[in-house]
Amino acid sequence: MGVSPEWVLLRYRVHEALERTTRDTAVDWARLAAELGYSDQAHPVREFTATVGVPPTACAH
Repeated sequence: MGVSPEWVLLRYRVHEALERTTRDTAVDWARLAAELGYSDQAHPVREFTATVGVPPTACAH
């Protein structure tokens, strides 16, 4: 495919986080981070923001 396993994992995590933030009205960010395999809550927020361009809270309803 020409992409790294890290890129595939990043894409999965960001898409899953985006889906959950748009679906759930009250997102437990620490729980979401743990479920997606992150060691802390700040890491997925930084990764999401760097990939999408906005923080996940901007996508939450």
